[in-house]
Amino acid sequence: MPYSVSPKSTYGNYREIGSDAQLLQAAHHLVDLYLMYLREHETGSDLYDTCELPASKGSLINAFRVVIATESRSGVRALLVKAGMTLAQFQDNIGPRMSFAPATTTQKPSDGRWRPDPGQIRRLDRALMRHGEDRTRLVRIFGHAADIAEHKPIHDA
Repeated sequence: MPYSVSPKSTYGNYREIGSDAQLLQAAHHLVDLYLMYLREHETGSDLYDTCELPASKGSLINAFRVVIATESRSGVRALLVKAGMTLAQFQDNIGPRMSFAPATTTQKPSDGRWRPDPGQIRRLDRALMRHGEDRTRLVRIFGHAADIAEHKPIHDA
């Protein structure tokens, strides 16, 4: 992993974080790490193994949740939700990247000789099912975080 977070790092282990400010700083660090990863890797609509992530998927989801819940600008929150939703494309133990390309209408019909491996079909079906479940779960998590941010009191200094 090119962006691994050291287990000894304050950012990588929330148990070492004492204050809310440190927690927020760690969450911002993880979100920044993931956004950098997205900029450097064209993820498109492909599915990836979670081992490709710069930190654990659970840590990244929690980091996005915290950053979204504390972000006062609605436009930035919306962009954070959109970026966080790409975490659904990362699934445990799916192996190599699964790429999807739209079928073109100019292709000739298959002669029927090639048959996909049933194991590959099951692997793809499971990954797509988990992707859909993750998207539903992340919509709920990030939507709740955005609601918290939208309804938090504004303090004038």
